[in-house]
Amino acid sequence: MTVSSAPERAVPGGVRTQAGAPADARASKQKGVQASRRRAAEGRSTLHDKFIAGVPARIMRPRLVFIACLAAIVCFGVLMVYSASAVEALSELGDPTFFLTRQLGFVAVGVILAVCVAYGKPCTLEGYRQGGARFLLVGVVVLLLAVFAFRSAGGAHRWIRLDSFTLQPSEFAKPLIIILAARSLNDYFGEHSIDLRELLARLGVEVLVPLLLIIAEPDTGTTLIIVLTVAACAMLAGLSPKVILGSIAVVVLAGIVLVAFSPYRLARFQVALDPWKDPYGDGYQAALAIMAFASGGLFGRGIGGSTMKYNYLPEAHNDYILAIIGEELGLVGTLIFFAVFMLMVYAAFKIAEQSPTLYGKLVAAGCATVLGLQFFINVLGILSVTPMTGKTLPFVSYGGSSMWASMILAGLIVRVSVESRDGSLYRAARSTFSVVGREGTPGAPADPGADVSSHLGRSTAGVPHVRTASRGGSAPDRAGREARRGGERSASQRIRGFSVYEGGAGASGRASGRMRGSSPLAGTGRGGYERIDLNADPGERLRTHREVRGDTRYDDEG
Repeated sequence: MTVSSAPERAVPGGVRTQAGAPADARASKQKGVQASRRRAAEGRSTLHDKFIAGVPARIMRPRLVFIACLAAIVCFGVLMVYSASAVEALSELGDPTFFLTRQLGFVAVGVILAVCVAYGKPCTLEGYRQGGARFLLVGVVVLLLAVFAFRSAGGAHRWIRLDSFTLQPSEFAKPLIIILAARSLNDYFGEHSIDLRELLARLGVEVLVPLLLIIAEPDTGTTLIIVLTVAACAMLAGLSPKVILGSIAVVVLAGIVLVAFSPYRLARFQVALDPWKDPYGDGYQAALAIMAFASGGLFGRGIGGSTMKYNYLPEAHNDYILAIIGEELGLVGTLIFFAVFMLMVYAAFKIAEQSPTLYGKLVAAGCATVLGLQFFINVLGILSVTPMTGKTLPFVSYGGSSMWASMILAGLIVRVSVESRDGSLYRAARSTFSVVGREGTPGAPADPGADVSSHLGRSTAGVPHVRTASRGGSAPDRAGREARRGGERSASQRIRGFSVYEGGAGASGRASGRMRGSSPLAGTGRGGYERIDLNADPGERLRTHREVRGDTRYDDEG
């Protein structure tokens, strides 16, 4: 039994269709498919084709989102510092704008630092890598040592007190350790220019030494943030997850030992477990912070309407400013603030993703990790989910050291975005190209007198790999190829404007090239590769006319 297809019929215009299928319907369907494919292709390439202020959109968009969110958070932080500190400043200092004025000064200096780090010519990532960061780290280590000459309340050694201003050097250690750790990880995992022993030696000097000084202050919060950030950068660079998990386990055990043998750390851990166990002692701030969130309700009391700032909640404009935000803006406003901050961190990670170098990725990702970790440590501590470590809320809490260090981190993220445009993936790939000289050696110096076609049949990207083990193959295979070449040769004769060549035996002594069609370049091929020669006038293939030359009809429309 045979099955026959639907009969075909001719329609005006020379289009043949099956019976019952109108030509217009099939044509419109085909156009619709082509249009959808075109739109999909344009959608995939639009992001790379568009430019914003002369910068590719894929690089500029996350930068703009990051800067916009940063500006919004900083302005919101200045407003909340004034709202949370006005009552205390008026009652104790007689000036309700005292902390507001100082915070504006801190923000102004921080913006200058961020702009210099992000756009300053001397502050390049390569400059930090070549030794600038190590020079700055020496200064930070000196300041960390100088901290022990100053005592503050509670016996802690964290600040250098200068008249009415206090400086916390451990805050400035965070961006420097990120740069140095990223440099070492890039040299080991990215460029493979150092071995494991040198990597461990670098991390021991550049990371472990300042960490030991920070732990001795003591400053557990900063230590935890730096350790987790370096671990995240190592995982991003390619370190085995087993090694990272083992390191984290060691850090957890060390933390348990520190808590067990430190009375004030143990007290904070007990407060996190039950803030109401001692509401008028160690759990006083934690209990009032929870009460502030509860009194804020869904939409809050409004900006300036907090009651806990009336000499009830200590450090309302500093470590516990989130409690005032929750009371005045409520749950909805607090969640919006969280969303803006998370959008800023997400944009920072997108900037890291767009960096063409592993070093840039690690710097941007490390800075984003520090900001995100410090944010969550402060939030979870105020909510009594984890022990309170005394870390500020980035860009929001009152304080000069925290604001300046956070602005430096933001400037480094923007710097990575700025330098991503100068070193795109395509430029990095083009930098590996080489010019073949007269001898055809990749990487040879350019020779003005070299033959232009001396590279034919040779690879400029390295050693060529032949797809098959034998060019000739067995006798049946050769016979089949010859039969196919006969059909292809007759088809290629109808094509005007280019010819196809098949590389020959090269150095074996046989013909160096066989041509499909006719061309003056026949016999110049080398190796076992096929190529297309456009001849003298490839534009002939674009002309829409028909002509007959000799016994061959050239159809340029087909």
